[in-house]
Order: sequence, then structure tokens, then C-alpha cells
Amino acid sequence: MALWLWAAVVLVAAAVALGCAGWWLARSLGGEARALATRIGRLPWRAKARLAWALFRDRRVPVWLRAVIPALVLYLALPIDIIPDFIPVLGHLDDVLVVVLAVGALARFTPRALLDEHVARLERGGALKTES
Repeated sequence: MALWLWAAVVLVAAAVALGCAGWWLARSLGGEARALATRIGRLPWRAKARLAWALFRDRRVPVWLRAVIPALVLYLALPIDIIPDFIPVLGHLDDVLVVVLAVGALARFTPRALLDEHVARLERGGALKTES
């Protein structure tokens, strides 16, 4: 079999695996977590960016979880991808799936009360404060 065909099969398999992982993560949310995810989804994009920044700066969030945010930004900014972007559809699909997995990890492992506190503050339109 030609090398390009093997590469295509591997790329499709990687995209399917990432898609299944994202789907599983989204389906595993409970009732309260799903309601919180809905509230976060309703926030405007600028508020979502402010939420990510607030979680990154908040010392109550575990360090390994805070590292997800800059790692995601770095992954999206660098030209190195799991699936190269020049491949139609699949090239950008991996970026979307990585974002879904990173946001899912943040939503799942950030202490619920802390996430609710930041989201409520953003919903009220208040300034974000973090514990130093």
C-alpha cells in the first residue's frame, strides 16, 4: 500500500479517536455540570476569554489544570498539528477537537464552586477577582 494511503488512514483514525474522546467527555457530565456548561456556553466569547484568564490566575485551581490554558493557546498558535492544516476538513477538525478536550478538562476538573463563582461574576458583568 502506498505511503500516502497509510498516512491518510492514520490521520482519519486519529481524528475519529479524538472525536470519540470529546464525545465521551461531553456525555459524562452530570446534571449540575451540564447546567454549568450551558451557562458557560451562553457567555459571549469575550467573557469566555476572561473566564479562562481568571481560572489561569486563580491559585485555587490546581497547577496542572492551569497549564492546560497556555498549552491550548500554544497548540493553536504553533504550525505543528496532529493533522496538518493543509488536509481539507480533517486539518482543522483536530484543532476543534483539542479545544473541546481542553475546555472539557477545565470544566470537569476545576472545583465546581470555584467555576460557578467565576461564571456568576461574569454573568453579573462584574470585575473578575482572583485569590493571590
